[in-house]
Amino acid sequence: MLQSMLRRLKPFIERFPTLAFTYRTLRHTQNFHRQHPKLTPYGFKLAGNKEMQDGSFEQDEVELVMELLNDTEVFVDIGANIGLYSCLARSLGKKVIAIEPLKENLDYLYANFEANGWSDIEIFPIGLSAKPGIATLWGGGTGASLIKNWAGASSLMWRKVSVNTLDRILSNQFEKKRLLVKLDVEGAELEILRGASLTLSLSPAPVWIVEIALTEHHPIGLNPNFIETFEIFWKYGYSSFIADLKKSIVTKEEVLHWFNLKQRTFGGQNYIFKKT
Repeated sequence: MLQSMLRRLKPFIERFPTLAFTYRTLRHTQNFHRQHPKLTPYGFKLAGNKEMQDGSFEQDEVELVMELLNDTEVFVDIGANIGLYSCLARSLGKKVIAIEPLKENLDYLYANFEANGWSDIEIFPIGLSAKPGIATLWGGGTGASLIKNWAGASSLMWRKVSVNTLDRILSNQFEKKRLLVKLDVEGAELEILRGASLTLSLSPAPVWIVEIALTEHHPIGLNPNFIETFEIFWKYGYSSFIADLKKSIVTKEEVLHWFNLKQRTFGGQNYIFKKT
């Protein structure tokens, strides 16, 4: 009944920021309390997304992460969302650092870890940036971003969040450990990498999986940070690859060509960065 009423009122509610925030809070509360963790094909329990529960969500990406986790001791999940990849890593016995600023996602994140009896995962309910401070998080769900109007999200939905740097979060506590870092932050990649110089310099070097949009979702069409995001990895001696099972190498010439062409000639938005 409440869900049906909220849907009918949505066009009116969206015109008023306070009402819109209240509407989304009520909708999340309704959905959250109706959800129950279900056993996934990966052997752990999860609530919050049916495709994640049944194993149909990002199947190639999941397979790739599982492969990379074989040679990993610590998994750093930046933009952890509701915890699919964090749960996957923890189920395989890895140390997990989960970083997620959106309260709605955090509710599921906590619930999913608890459903599996895991109390040893480090969770940081913050965003990341180039320096500590306060930032605006726009939108909600999987599309929440520190970039205003990302993926067409309404600018009426926003909240202030605390941000810190990756270097401060990790604090050199994983020297000589093999890290896998997943960076899925809806356009804020470059600012986070600017606050990660110590992490980028670790030995052994972490392996990174990073989503970098070219023209997808960016409010001005072409991502102005596309080239520079690759360059910061190259500066620290990393090579770049398409994040799929083939792992085709991505050269500087190809990145420049894609940017000028405003489209890729192969691959997708996800890339692997590692030292070879």
